[in-house]
Amino acid sequence: MAPKNGFEIHGLKHSSVSQINKWIEAPDAWVAHYLFGRRGSGSSAMWRGIFTEQALVGVLAHGQDIDDAVARAESDFDDKIMFDDDGRANKERSNIRPMTELAISKLEHLGKPDFPEGHDQHKVKMTCRGEGWSLPFIGYIDLKYPKHNRIVDLKTTLRMPSVMSFAHRRQRGFYEKANDGYHVYFLYVTPKKAEFKDHGNPDEIMQEIKFHLNRQEKFLRAGTKDQLKDMVPVNPDSFYWRGDEATRMELYGI
Repeated sequence: MAPKNGFEIHGLKHSSVSQINKWIEAPDAWVAHYLFGRRGSGSSAMWRGIFTEQALVGVLAHGQDIDDAVARAESDFDDKIMFDDDGRANKERSNIRPMTELAISKLEHLGKPDFPEGHDQHKVKMTCRGEGWSLPFIGYIDLKYPKHNRIVDLKTTLRMPSVMSFAHRRQRGFYEKANDGYHVYFLYVTPKKAEFKDHGNPDEIMQEIKFHLNRQEKFLRAGTKDQLKDMVPVNPDSFYWRGDEATRMELYGI
């Protein structure tokens, strides 16, 4: 029997752009999440993005009144927030309505997005093969418009970027390679403006993703999860730890 690769040793059955981005940006949080199953509760900014998208889909795909959709999003946001971290959560909550309104203004001319029956996202999947390993690579598309051969991913942010981050370029590149014939745009929405962006070459991006997966697999072969935990740098200032400082302290002691 052939020896197990690093992914098999640690029971990792698939990968995604989000896990690659976490691996690159915060290997300490990646180890906590993927090897110890400690994902964290999520920040108020994360929940603002999730529930803005929920309101947007409710209006565009299901014909909900915008006031009703936003009210539901705000209520669901409240259910996820245990403490208002120095007013940050309340500020993020107040951004749901303007972000939803701006996103709708940018997308309504495209008509109703297409969704699989019973779901509000399209699952996409490719198989990535590297040095002695093969792994499914999956993702979920926000908005798909077959009539326009266009896919749109919503990104809410407090500050409009001039160019897409490398983390977002990886996501866009994968979505475009996994959906032949479609062009993928990211719609960035702040409380005051919204812009489409589509930076990056998908072929080059997929090669970069494979590069990182090869390195990750070698890392995983280097030891047990406890041994690997002791190898990675720890950054207490990483936003990945925001709201989950207790897990960082438990695993790393700082």
